[in-house]
Amino acid sequence: MSSLPPNGLQAIRRSTLAEEVAAQVRRAIISGQIAEGSQVSEPKLAEQLHVSRVPVREALAELEHDGVVVFDHRGRCQVRQFTKADFEEILSLRLNLELMSVKLAAEKVTSQDLALLKSNLDALEEEKDVTNISRLDVEFHDLIMQAARHERLRVCWHTVRTQFELLLAKAHRWQAANDIPVSDHALRGHRPIFRALSAGDPEKAVQQMQKHIREWAEWMPADETTVA
Repeated sequence: MSSLPPNGLQAIRRSTLAEEVAAQVRRAIISGQIAEGSQVSEPKLAEQLHVSRVPVREALAELEHDGVVVFDHRGRCQVRQFTKADFEEILSLRLNLELMSVKLAAEKVTSQDLALLKSNLDALEEEKDVTNISRLDVEFHDLIMQAARHERLRVCWHTVRTQFELLLAKAHRWQAANDIPVSDHALRGHRPIFRALSAGDPEKAVQQMQKHIREWAEWMPADETTVA
């Protein structure tokens, strides 16, 4: 019989059914399979996923917290439609969080952090699937948050991360539809950030991150099909 820790309790690690449902629905929203503004039916999702309505209800509450679905006064759920004002708020929050993260990361980055970032860049360069490009793009920024080693900053990032990925994926689909190489913008922005982190240069890292985000802001709302 295994011994218990001093307080008599043991850690429990589990992935709930609601978390699995939320992950699937989140991915469907980000990929555009469930469109902005569309109704999200709790009974229909439960039927499609072969689960009861309880984990679906819990999953939708989690996605509401992520900021990608909203409920009306009758409790009906729909995918959030992002306005220009929403985009500007996400942009301003992203600037503040990411400039702080990249500065800290440049000061604390390890060889393991750099190896993960390099692997991400290599994967992005080879990737052709639009949804996977969006995932890898956001993952690069996640890795910098991780390298910053600031837990409360990371928590704040996760409050806006899914909304950022949704907007990014929407823009990537627009690029693909207009025969614009999808990964080019991310690679042009990420490579100099990586070089600044590799050099341990916080000032340069902040400059390159700011340039990258502001360039993203310049082209993202340029067409009404990217931000409603």
